[in-house]
Amino acid sequence: MTRTSSGRGWKIALGILAGLLILLFLAEIGIRGFIAQQIRSGIRDSAPETADMREDASVHFGASPVLLGLARGKLQHIDIDVPSTLVPDSDEIVGNPPATINATGFVLDQNDPSADSLVVHTELPQALVRDMLQQELRRSLDESQDGRFAEYDEILTVSDVRTNPADGTFNVTFSNGAFGVELRPHVDDGQMAFSAESTQILGRNLPDFFSEAVSNALQKGLNEDIVGPLRIQEFQVVDNGFRITVSGEQVHLNELPV
Repeated sequence: MTRTSSGRGWKIALGILAGLLILLFLAEIGIRGFIAQQIRSGIRDSAPETADMREDASVHFGASPVLLGLARGKLQHIDIDVPSTLVPDSDEIVGNPPATINATGFVLDQNDPSADSLVVHTELPQALVRDMLQQELRRSLDESQDGRFAEYDEILTVSDVRTNPADGTFNVTFSNGAFGVELRPHVDDGQMAFSAESTQILGRNLPDFFSEAVSNALQKGLNEDIVGPLRIQEFQVVDNGFRITVSGEQVHLNELPV
């Protein structure tokens, strides 16, 4: 009788334990699905109304238990693939390019989401860089008081940006090819910088201050509108665009420019 009762006791205990494990497993699946859906909805709701989002963001949590992370107030790891929300043929830059976000120590605070460590991979299309340069260059020229750009002001329209991956440079043309600048990007202490390889107008060399103005305008636009408080790890010239990796520590997502 004693052995039989003891055997039944172990079976009951194992049954309860198995039931608890199943409940925890189902709860883990449920909370992962709920959080992922909330993130997807937030990204879709924040996209411009005119954006053509043909797919939702994808969210992955890795192997670490999400329930344990919530109990500690911080998710161990989360990866988010965000589709492009850029609006083509717009008079201004609307939306954001596609991005892959890798965060560790992620705090799910609706008012102040943050991460202990954040790495963002994105690819900027040529058209986005063209529009960014046009806006920043026009703003810089409007603020200039020395009059050096007076003879170029009326024709200073960015027509195109074309990458040269084999050379690691890209060409910026103005006024439908009337003149252009070839720039080489490089990372300087976590920020973008550009050096002019050549600058010409109708076959004639332009003054140095012109290429400097173009380089500074693009540098300012990228550092303020894309990078923000993060640091650039990599900036690569690729076919039809630019591949960028930025990172930061103790990052508050509300402080990011995009």
